[in-house]
Amino acid sequence: MAVHEQLNVPYHQQDTDVYCGAACAQMVLASIGAGVQAQDGIYTDERNHTNELASWYNPPDGLQWVLNDRRPAGFGGWFALYSLASEDAISRKLCWTIHHYGVAAVAMVYKGDHWIVVRGYEASAAPTDSADTSYTITAFDVNNPWPPVPSFYGNPPATPPPHSGSDGCGGGGTRGVANEHITYSTWKSTYATGNKYGSLWNGRYVAVCDPDPPPTVPGAQAPARRRSEGRRLLTPATAIKNALAGLERHGLPERKEWKWALDGTEPGTPVLVQRLDEIDSYYYIVPLVRGRLGVTAAVAVDARFGDYRQAISLPRGGSSILSALDDRTVLRETLERPIDVGDRAGRLVVRREAYSLYPTLVWRPCRESLSPFVPFHMVTAGSHRIYVRLDGRIFAGLRLHNPGI
Repeated sequence: MAVHEQLNVPYHQQDTDVYCGAACAQMVLASIGAGVQAQDGIYTDERNHTNELASWYNPPDGLQWVLNDRRPAGFGGWFALYSLASEDAISRKLCWTIHHYGVAAVAMVYKGDHWIVVRGYEASAAPTDSADTSYTITAFDVNNPWPPVPSFYGNPPATPPPHSGSDGCGGGGTRGVANEHITYSTWKSTYATGNKYGSLWNGRYVAVCDPDPPPTVPGAQAPARRRSEGRRLLTPATAIKNALAGLERHGLPERKEWKWALDGTEPGTPVLVQRLDEIDSYYYIVPLVRGRLGVTAAVAVDARFGDYRQAISLPRGGSSILSALDDRTVLRETLERPIDVGDRAGRLVVRREAYSLYPTLVWRPCRESLSPFVPFHMVTAGSHRIYVRLDGRIFAGLRLHNPGI
């Protein structure tokens, strides 16, 4: 019998663009009764207790050390760091930690670039023990601490930090999104992709979770679904159809934390996004609009094969989810304005007579965006690429070497 287990883990944004591990530790510690602890101190302790400091911002062993050191006295378990040879094995560790221990896990994603909290899973059945591989995994529920709090960029509100149970994190807009659902196929292809940094955990799949031994044999896989052939990109109408079907297939409209965001919505205009780090890879973001409340949920659909990939939704009372900017706004903010291109190269002026606005939005994991729901408009001027994020911030490049941010 299919099962969905989900834990109540309070959502908090990271305080800086490199504090992802600290924010994840903050969330997990709060969920086990340790209170809302400051990310500055967590980050410092992570880096004070690692065997590979030079390779990381938030090192795996440092993150494990913090969770064990700061767990409350009444918490009976402890946290283990697992570095496994396969995505399948680490994913089943996440399911077992949630099911058996009732505690969220912290998983390394995007080839080591980022940490997220995994707080729920869907599967054909609950695991019977830590070595069980008979069940198939369908999806995960996660807390992604990106984006950084607005105060990191000098924007209001001035707090958090400090964080609290009513700090506004997870409420949409620039405050992150507390409800995120990722299908297992997307988890395998985009998130759990193996670490590329350092030497101790290089080429491995890494998570901080329960101490029980992992499975030793590969697990069962769900049957393949019928898909489009991928020769042509889907039409926007088909993207909408597949988005709504995916939500229904996973039962999200009936879940308490999703129902408010999905009830009474109408699909908006799908936005096509190209992955910059993959060849011929595209997805649609389908916004779901609820009248004057704006975009209360959004769904990502593979634009070649039609798969429902993942979705986000607002809590009750949240702000509208960020949407694509219109072309006029993008050009108003970039043309004839000096843009610092960095690395002592000075400032570039994008001339009206010599630019190109890319026809789709673009995205790849980078320090400037660690969520596929926050892609960029891209303007080219000669050999330069200018990226305009959905919140209007402008970047002359995307930073790609981000070990554990």
